[in-house]
Amino acid sequence: MMSNSNQPTLLAFEERFSVTEQSYESGFSVENIIDFEQAAADVLTAIIALEQMSYEHVDPDSKGITSDILRLEQKLDFITELLAKSLQSQQEKLEKNNIKMSAENVFWNSSISINKGGFCLLSIYLSDKYPTPLQLPVEVISSEVNKLGLTEHCGRILLSDEKVIDDLTRMVFLYHRRQIARNRT
Repeated sequence: MMSNSNQPTLLAFEERFSVTEQSYESGFSVENIIDFEQAAADVLTAIIALEQMSYEHVDPDSKGITSDILRLEQKLDFITELLAKSLQSQQEKLEKNNIKMSAENVFWNSSISINKGGFCLLSIYLSDKYPTPLQLPVEVISSEVNKLGLTEHCGRILLSDEKVIDDLTRMVFLYHRRQIARNRT
């Protein structure tokens, strides 16, 4: 479990995901950030669409265009899930990691240490249905070794495009809502 001293104060969620990180000694150029924002926009669009589809319940006895569309979405969701499972079986398995995330900050544990003020590209595989990770350029705000010998990092997400930040906030809201629903049952 992550320490409570650096938790975000805004809307956030906590879940286990496959994660990789790559250290950037000299930080990120403006061009790097723009490339990461474009890639993040694509991933966030897909993740949001998949998350919204997976919560719709269809009454098999209902009639009408809305129920037909929802049935088609469920079939697409099922096909997407099968395709993703097929792709995952071909990929190497990454260890899952506890992630706490808001639209501004991300907290994660790592076997590698990145010093405060350091930079890294954090790749988070948010959905089994979508095998492309969300890549976030991050500046490390704090870094502490825990009792297990893992380094607990807190990082500030360095995305600045308003649409990408809006989509990231929306995705955080969807995962937060899913976490609340799971805790209620």
